[in-house]
Amino acid sequence: MSDAEVCALPHPRLPMAELPAEAAERAAANGTSAFFGQFGHAPGLIEGWLAWYQPLMLGGVVPTRTKELCRLAVARRTGCHMCQNGRFPDPSGTGQAVADGDAEDVLADRLGGFTDAEQAALAYAVAYYEDHMTIPDEVIERACEALGRDGFLELALMVAQFTGMGRLFSALGITAS
Repeated sequence: MSDAEVCALPHPRLPMAELPAEAAERAAANGTSAFFGQFGHAPGLIEGWLAWYQPLMLGGVVPTRTKELCRLAVARRTGCHMCQNGRFPDPSGTGQAVADGDAEDVLADRLGGFTDAEQAALAYAVAYYEDHMTIPDEVIERACEALGRDGFLELALMVAQFTGMGRLFSALGITAS
């Protein structure tokens, strides 16, 4: 495979749907035209998913930063261009949940420079992505110790949806534009 093929941006697999003017303007303003253009064929579908997803991503017992680090680790593996290039804000409104340098480290698979809890969460995310049937007990135990059982279950749910939706977005060729 040539370098051009490896580096090529994905292309949308479905024709772009006609969005209502207000929705098209909002999508263009926040860089989600390709995302909403693809899902615009099923009005309300992605909005329903976002209504479930965003409160879990920005709330819960696990810090948004930890979930965002795991989302980026999964994005690296799914090849989802949109997921690799998008960033969640810090719920406090003070910037991004993950600084650019930390995001770059995760996307380069440099996972050692984070807190113990973040490393435990990242270890689970990677193990789940690689083979959900063979996650070592120690990985789950470490994540439970670091996040609590409730936090682990929250993280596990998020990692499962990061994996599935990242694969879907990648398969559909959705970019961050």
